[in-house]
Amino acid sequence: MVISAIDNKHFKLLYGFMRSCQCHRIVLLVVALLLMVVIINLLPVGSDRPLHMGKPERYDDEVDFRIIVLAYNRPKSLQKCLEHLAELDTLGDRVAVEIWIDRSRDGTFDTRTWDVAEDFRIGERSSGLAHVRVHVQRNHSYIIGQWVNTWRPHENRRELAVILEDDVDLSPCAYKWLKAVNGRFGSWPEVAGYTLQSENVNYVRENYYTPLTGPQTDPVFLYQLIGTWGFSPHPEHWRRFQDWFHLVWDDPNFRPYVPGTELNVWYRNYERRGLTYSMWEMFFVYYCHINDLYIVYSNLRAYTGRGDVFLDVHRQEPGLHATSRSRNEDTSSFLMKTWNPDYVKFPDTVTKYTLLDK
Repeated sequence: MVISAIDNKHFKLLYGFMRSCQCHRIVLLVVALLLMVVIINLLPVGSDRPLHMGKPERYDDEVDFRIIVLAYNRPKSLQKCLEHLAELDTLGDRVAVEIWIDRSRDGTFDTRTWDVAEDFRIGERSSGLAHVRVHVQRNHSYIIGQWVNTWRPHENRRELAVILEDDVDLSPCAYKWLKAVNGRFGSWPEVAGYTLQSENVNYVRENYYTPLTGPQTDPVFLYQLIGTWGFSPHPEHWRRFQDWFHLVWDDPNFRPYVPGTELNVWYRNYERRGLTYSMWEMFFVYYCHINDLYIVYSNLRAYTGRGDVFLDVHRQEPGLHATSRSRNEDTSSFLMKTWNPDYVKFPDTVTKYTLLDK
């Protein structure tokens, strides 16, 4: 169409010039590159998404608490995670562990990570658990598939679960706290889940990314932002989110933007880099935002004034979102090891924070 707009005489002159200068190959290469840029920019946002997300995993057995551990090519990190998990106080309940190992893009998986998981499954340290199972994804599921599809809660069951990446270490008291907050807030319609995360909790209003804590008088607070460093989804809301997610994921024009937040800035940056699949939580943030849902956070650090009351810690091992070395400090010293009933004396009215608060 472009050539047809040029008359034959001028086209011959142009071609003769290109040939005489022996530069026609370079010109054609430049034109091809320009066309490629145009085509890429015309592709719909979200074209970097995995084509096949699979379906959420539903487990047949019935337990009180299920721990989902997400692993990928970090055997030493998984080893540390499982060592802490073995110290969990299960309160005599039936507790199961499901270790999910993702494959690489070429379809292979890390056998060293598998060995660590298998050693834990058959070892004495897992003897107090109902069972430990090791799963390997059929295909490369990306972090988004690992999170969204590894636990499908049954209807009419009271099973509680927590989803951990392999560089998160649990406190021995984590389940005791989760069981208590679920007993108190599980019937609240606006509660979409509970997080064990105590560090790096911030306001996310655009240009106002600063630390957030609740009132010192309260052991918990509610926040519209998910804390992914150990997240326990509310079963009913998680099912609804999964159903909604699989619908919008197949729509290449859908964007989970939440205007006015720093999260929006980060997500758009991932879009430009073709990495939206690595920020799965943006979809859950959007879902909570449009449905006015909240996450229960521990406020024990402010409530007690102590630094050893964390329900989990994140070692920030090198991986998808961290490229530097892991934290040098002994993170286990932050973990809660002694329980106090005051930690779950919840107020009648709980402070709420939205994504746009500051």
